[in-house]
Amino acid sequence: MNCPVCGKEMEKGHVITKNSIGLFFMPGEKDLRTFYTRRNIEADGGIVLDGPMTFRYNRTWLPAWVCRGCKKIVMEYW
Repeated sequence: MNCPVCGKEMEKGHVITKNSIGLFFMPGEKDLRTFYTRRNIEADGGIVLDGPMTFRYNRTWLPAWVCRGCKKIVMEYW
């Protein structure tokens, strides 16, 4: 995959978290609410990439590509 910013080839890898509450994208400066449910996160304009997890014995592993020159990451989520 080529970088959408500079056009150079990107390095394939993954974004990973371990023992966390999940992985989320939140717009702007928004933070998670005290009670982070899928419904609350999406109501605040967020995207649930994985989770939310009740217990912290988990691992999130999402395919991603990195451009080390631009310091950009492109990733897939489901």
